[in-house]
Amino acid sequence: MNAEELAAECEARGDMAGARYWRHVEAVVNAAPPLCPEQVARLRVLIWSSDSEPASAA
Repeated sequence: MNAEELAAECEARGDMAGARYWRHVEAVVNAAPPLCPEQVARLRVLIWSSDSEPASAA
């Protein structure tokens, strides 16, 4: 689900503040510079390692 879809859901519920929030998030992400290959590689390692950690028993 992307920010525009989340904003549309908020609007459907009448939550205009939520819609503004998600549109702001989308604008900030769109304004960010693209990741360099090294950053992408680091994120892949972090995502992979967080997925491989066992869930803690509560």
